[in-house]
Amino acid sequence: MRVRVYRALARGLMAGMFKPGEAVTLRTLAHRLGTSAMPVREAVSRLIAERALVLLPNRSVIVPRMSRTRFIELSETRQMLEGMMAETACARATPALLRQLAEINEAMKRCVSDDDFHGALSHNMAFHFSLYRAAGKHVVLPLIEMLWLQAGPFLALSLTTPGARWTARHHQSLIAAFRASLGPSARRAIEADIEDTSVQLLKRAIFEDAVDTVSSDKHLMLVSPE
Repeated sequence: MRVRVYRALARGLMAGMFKPGEAVTLRTLAHRLGTSAMPVREAVSRLIAERALVLLPNRSVIVPRMSRTRFIELSETRQMLEGMMAETACARATPALLRQLAEINEAMKRCVSDDDFHGALSHNMAFHFSLYRAAGKHVVLPLIEMLWLQAGPFLALSLTTPGARWTARHHQSLIAAFRASLGPSARRAIEADIEDTSVQLLKRAIFEDAVDTVSSDKHLMLVSPE
């Protein structure tokens, strides 16, 4: 039960089901998951240790807000690790994996068209992690999961922030790279996918340190696609 509750909360954070700054209570989470408070308390404690949740001085727990500097660091690290995983997975790609990725991507696009944001975010996460699991790197995968735990709630704003665009064009590029067995192209597709969302949020989203007047362009040091 402890593992099931932790995984359910982790998936919710990674898929953007919680908003930055949102307060979470043991009672509400227990009710939502249909369990008692004890496994929820243990899962929340673990997520606090992993910096996916924050314990405030008044003992309340919230989803952390995002600073500009932290978001840039998360994005840069994701590009390095996820790009590597995409290139590795390309060399191990099977027809079954290609069909799976294409089906998930089409389902995600349908959700976007229907304004089903939760569905779109869930399918986006499924697309990425189906790809990363295929790489077979069991040391790197948990690191990527931890990055998604911290970034997921903020990345979800890319679907609701006015003026932000959310397309699947880089997913299509990755599938094409897999079909052609072009590992470096697969890496660039994932790097570009991460960068596209990051740049839009850096321009439009409200960060915890919104008083920072330094231009985001001077701070952004993401890997640019060739």
